[in-house]
Amino acid sequence: METKRIESLQAQVSRSKKIIKDVLGEGIWGLKKEDNRFTHEEIVFLFARMFYALGFDYVKKVRTEFPDCLCWREGQEVGIEFEPVLSSFREHIRKHDLDSTQYIICWENDLETYDSMIDEIKAKHIEVIELKKIYEEHRISNRCSKKVITQADIDKFTPNKLKVLKAFIESGKDILTKEEISDELGISGRGLGGVLKAFTELERRKIDWIVRQRPDRKWEINPQHKNNIRATLKKYQI
Repeated sequence: METKRIESLQAQVSRSKKIIKDVLGEGIWGLKKEDNRFTHEEIVFLFARMFYALGFDYVKKVRTEFPDCLCWREGQEVGIEFEPVLSSFREHIRKHDLDSTQYIICWENDLETYDSMIDEIKAKHIEVIELKKIYEEHRISNRCSKKVITQADIDKFTPNKLKVLKAFIESGKDILTKEEISDELGISGRGLGGVLKAFTELERRKIDWIVRQRPDRKWEINPQHKNNIRATLKKYQI
């Protein structure tokens, strides 16, 4: 009965998508623009739709001050400036402290390789992400439908998985060593390794992550799931 209900809902969604496409066209997400030029706001919109696929964990803040956006990536906060074309960034070089910016998201890099601005960007270790190139190389297709871990998913975690999550919540830290997690769980060796590996498998299958290992071998929790984790721990009195 449940299978038929799901199939019916999927069919309704498919019909709705077709109607929207027929009536409104593919719009900006289909990149059907006559002049192929994007506004600052449209760049923000495109980034919001694909930030997971670009390697960012979650968007912390979009604002009017420089830089435009604060995101979380690989265990640290990073600053992002959005520009329709890379040359638009030139006005910020003299006005702002570029140390607060790690990424420039633009539709197109319209600068010549010998432009002095390129050297200044590289000197500040700012990475330029050119959305046009990503789209043209089809590196973004079907990568934004990433499954998100919900409250119901966390409720199904094993007791040992929930204890790992509890270690983070009770410590008040987003990053812990394996030893710190072991002290909380009361298990070590292969037993702890198996629990942590289960979290890694979620991320490897390109599913939303909840706990993952950092390059420095420490482990971090995804802050955006903390409220759901607390609710589950309270529910099961763990």
